[in-house]
Amino acid sequence: MPTRRIDAGLTLFVGLIILTMARYGVEAFAAGPWTMADDARQFLAWGARIGNPAAMPHDVLADYWQHAAPPLYRALLYGANALGIGTVQIASLLAFPLIGVSALLTWRLAGCFTADRSRQLIAALCVMAAILHNDSIFSGTPRAFASPLILTMMLGMATRRHGLTLAGLLLSSLIYPAPAITCLGIFALHLMDWRKPWPPRWQSVTMLALAGIMVVASGLFFKAGLADWGPTLLLDEARHIPSIAAFDGRSSIVDKHGDIAWLCSARIGFLPAIVNCQGNADPRLILNALLSVLPIIALWIVGGRRAKDASPNAATAWPLLIYSLLSSLICYSLAALVAFTFHLPARYSQPVLLVMGSLAFGLLIGGWWSRGMDRLARSRPTARTAIIGIAALLGMAAFATPKMRLVHPASPDLLALVANTPGGTRIAGIDDDLAIVPARTGRTVLATPEHDIPYHRRYHREHQALLRSSMAMAELRQPTLTAEVRRLDIDLLIFDRHFLESGILPASYSAALPPPHRIAPSIDRIAPLRAASCRVIETPQWVAIFTSCLKQPAP
Repeated sequence: MPTRRIDAGLTLFVGLIILTMARYGVEAFAAGPWTMADDARQFLAWGARIGNPAAMPHDVLADYWQHAAPPLYRALLYGANALGIGTVQIASLLAFPLIGVSALLTWRLAGCFTADRSRQLIAALCVMAAILHNDSIFSGTPRAFASPLILTMMLGMATRRHGLTLAGLLLSSLIYPAPAITCLGIFALHLMDWRKPWPPRWQSVTMLALAGIMVVASGLFFKAGLADWGPTLLLDEARHIPSIAAFDGRSSIVDKHGDIAWLCSARIGFLPAIVNCQGNADPRLILNALLSVLPIIALWIVGGRRAKDASPNAATAWPLLIYSLLSSLICYSLAALVAFTFHLPARYSQPVLLVMGSLAFGLLIGGWWSRGMDRLARSRPTARTAIIGIAALLGMAAFATPKMRLVHPASPDLLALVANTPGGTRIAGIDDDLAIVPARTGRTVLATPEHDIPYHRRYHREHQALLRSSMAMAELRQPTLTAEVRRLDIDLLIFDRHFLESGILPASYSAALPPPHRIAPSIDRIAPLRAASCRVIETPQWVAIFTSCLKQPAP
């Protein structure tokens, strides 16, 4: 009976993926009971309403983020709840299947470009390393689906299975529309291949029209759901909003000099932030270009001299690289002209170039590797073994250090206190841990810098007013304190103790609010509240004030 040989390259690839999952599992589920993904703090701020539609009434954060959840993402959360899985739990668990699916799709897509197993392995490793160090797949938000859906669409085009491409376009448009629009452009270039006689076949035109209607209709439907919070900002307006126009702002789009970072930045830059950079003059943008755009251009230039061992799908697959660059450039440029109107420009170019640029980089490196290893095997086998060992160690290091951006509360005891309050508790205050409270405990929080996403004017205006109200209550001065507590129906005030002692806002709040960024120290004003029979809990990190005493009518 013949024995099957173990594919060493595939085994290594699977092993590194398992290593990443294990690393993530330890960090996400064993590092503390309140751990969660950074961006999930916003997208799950309305999660308590999934099990109880009446939860979190009159909550601006919950209202906005419920509308901001795309249809398919919302359906996923409701489905998980029906199975008894909480919103934070399902958001944390998502990374495991998404990583596994991405790895499978990446391996198959790389195989469409080359029949050389070493080249396929290195290309797949480069794509997965880029995805894992981009952090979106760990985010527990709609953005987590971007890479696997892009891979699905690309694999469908590379293998001429247009049903798979259409399915990917539909799913992407329902859960994360911006990459779907860019991939629609790639699909158009793929179907209208200029190398073939014109006019194109009617079947191709019909399929493209169907895909266009599907993607555009889904995108407009999603945008309409947020219309009540709009209109969206104009770029000139954004220049005057602290969280956007400050280099260290929550939604910063500028570099250190205040110029819009069109080339390289996480939210508005064209280049994928494989290596974090911020600005048009940041030297790290050269590295990002070398890891993404330049390999696509290099492979296009030498396209006629590709390896002779190309796979059966190579003729269809290879043009997808340059199509990706062209479509990303066109969609990014159009989005930049109407910045914020149809989401951030970076969301059109970065996810696609992250995948396809990393694939191109891996194919280049893989080609050099195969030729170099063949020569070393004949002349210097010891050097070949040493190089393979070093490469394996580098691969293990890369896959053991994914960019997960998980957040842990500075004061777990504060979260435990909030979780034990009645379900309808309304909270205000100034403390960084408040950003975790809505998603993790289902309690209403008035405002936090983490939720200060300013792209829709009405939401930003209302949220800024609530941040200022929280700051005013922090002064603990009467009658303002009682008036604000009653007006906003606040049950619990929570303040960072250092803020009360110094009067200086925490950095996250000062980056979200225009000046002034401080109040008069108010820690000594807690004593009169105690004298008025207010329940106050103090620790070296935070102060909690239950406000029932302030809501009672004067005797």
